Amino acid sequence: MKAVAETIQRVADTGVDVLILGETGTGKELVARSVHDLGRRADGPFVPIDCGAIPENLLESELFGYEQGAFTGADRQRRGLLETASGGTFFLDEIGDLPLLLQAKLLRVLQERKLRRVGGNAEVEVDVRIVAATSLDLDQMVQDRTFREDLYYRINVVRIDLPPLRERGDDLGLLAEHFALRCSREMERRVPAITPAAYSLMRRYHWPGNIRELQNIIRRAIALSGDDQISADDLPVSLVAAAGAANGSPSRSYFEIRDEYLARFEREYFESLLRRHEGNVKESAREAQLPRGTLYRLLKNHSVDPAEFRR
Repeated sequence: MKAVAETIQRVADTGVDVLILGETGTGKELVARSVHDLGRRADGPFVPIDCGAIPENLLESELFGYEQGAFTGADRQRRGLLETASGGTFFLDEIGDLPLLLQAKLLRVLQERKLRRVGGNAEVEVDVRIVAATSLDLDQMVQDRTFREDLYYRINVVRIDLPPLRERGDDLGLLAEHFALRCSREMERRVPAITPAAYSLMRRYHWPGNIRELQNIIRRAIALSGDDQISADDLPVSLVAAAGAANGSPSRSYFEIRDEYLARFEREYFESLLRRHEGNVKESAREAQLPRGTLYRLLKNHSVDPAEFRR
C-alpha cells in the first residue's frame, strides 16, 4: 500500500489516464478520488459512473448525453456525464462491464477528446481525465475478445494494482481499529476494544468482500455488542465458521470453534498474568478484577499451576 500511495503521488499531477485493478471492496474509488484530489484538476468535478449498474439501453445517453427529440421522452437537450466531467476527472467504475459498442465510442472520445450526443451531429469538445477501474481480468477479456485491445492500451497508461485485504498483513488490525473509532462516533457509542479472540478469527478469515466487508462487520459488531468490546460472539457465524475451516476444521460448529479460541486466549492471558506477579494469585486476581476463588477455578480448568511461576 505504500507503493500504491507513492504511485498516486507521482501520477496525480501529470494528467495521464489511470487504470485501477483490484477485487471488489479494495478501495478503487478511494484511489480514484485521491488521484483527482492531489492533481491539477482538484478544483474541477469528480464524476463517477458504475458501468455495470446502468442498463445497456440507457448507458449511452448517460455517458454522451442526447439532443432534444433523439428518442421518445427526450423533450430537451441533456449533457452526458462525460461533458459534466469536463475540466475534472471522469471515473469509470467496472469498465469491464462496458458493452463493446460503447467501448468503441469511448475510445474515440479518449483519442479525439470530442463526443457526439445521441441524436446529434455536432461534435462537442471535452477536457476530461479518465480514471477507470475494474475487478475483472482485463488481460483475459482482451484474449477472449470481450474487451477491445485498443481501448485497454489507451486507458492503461498508468496501472495501479490494489492488493486484497487478506494480503495486507497487520493493516487488518489498523483498519479494524479505524472503522471501530469511526462507526462508534457515528452511533454515539464508546469506542470498543477488539478482543484477541475476535482478532484471531478475523486474521484467519479470507475476506472476499475486502475492506468494505470489514467495515460492515465492525459496524454490525458495534451495533450488537452489549459492552465496550468486540468479542468473538459479536462476529457473524459465517465468518467464524469460515475462519475455522481455514484453520483445517471445516466440519466443526460455530460454538466449537469459538470455545477453542476463547480457551486459548484465556490460558495465554492467565499465564502472562501469573508470570508478571511471579505466581501470586492474590495480586493476579486484583489486576484481573476477579474474585480469588473464580481465578483459582479458571486456572484449574486450564491446568495452569501458579507454583510454576514462582521464583
